[in-house]
Amino acid sequence: MASFLVSDDDVKNFLTLPRMDDQEGLLFSYAAPEKVLKKLLPKPLKLVAPVVCGYVVQMGKPSFGPTYMEAVLYVLANFNDKMIGAYPFTLMLDGPGAEAAVIAGREGAGIPKKIADSVQIRRNDNSATAKVVRHGETLLDLHWEKGEYNDEKLGHQVFDPQSVLNSQAETASMFYTWDMDQVEDGSNVFSNVKLVATQSTTVTDSFEAGKLDIKLGSTDDDPFGELAVLKPLGAAWVHIDTSVMHNTIKLADVDAKETMPYMITGRYDRGMINPKANTFII
Repeated sequence: MASFLVSDDDVKNFLTLPRMDDQEGLLFSYAAPEKVLKKLLPKPLKLVAPVVCGYVVQMGKPSFGPTYMEAVLYVLANFNDKMIGAYPFTLMLDGPGAEAAVIAGREGAGIPKKIADSVQIRRNDNSATAKVVRHGETLLDLHWEKGEYNDEKLGHQVFDPQSVLNSQAETASMFYTWDMDQVEDGSNVFSNVKLVATQSTTVTDSFEAGKLDIKLGSTDDDPFGELAVLKPLGAAWVHIDTSVMHNTIKLADVDAKETMPYMITGRYDRGMINPKANTFII
């Protein structure tokens, strides 16, 4: 793209079949308050279990930009007993490719992404730590110790499907997409709100189970602490060789007025709503 005018091929190939190969870092899972999770899950999705899952990984070879770090908190959700998939509350990104990944995910697929102050992960022999900081506050602080899961039974239920090595695994994630238009009086309105599922094929080539220690924090823009930890279930250090999003399915049209209150926080900050929040000292 050497000009402000690009070729038809550039338009055609924009964000086509995004890949996120060479991922390495921590997967984790913990029990959370069922009442809270049900409250935060928009219709028509239903909670599968009162468990929050997540990861903090380095995306080593994304197809849409440079390397970046990514962290997520999600639950498993059921759509009308027809499909089960991951429903993320928010993803935090950092690093050279973070801006490209936010655009690719948020604008391209409806994924709730933001840029963090920092996302860090470190491994030392049989232990590892990970931390997510935004607005100067630590939102996520993890410690992993290689060995048995915190809860062997539930840990295996959560992680066994992800621990199969060198085999293609099909997964689904559920997002909401919409149109946002500025109308005559200068206000923005939401329309054409849809629930979609993106299907991915993933190959994991390394998986090391272990114990999890986890602490959550919050800012006014990022209420991670709302997804409170009742009991750590376990964690694992993984390497994902390949992961490609290859199909998007429209699941349902949904009501904009009912759905949009669930969508804003994971993607945007208060400053886009409340001008009084936009006081900065540089």
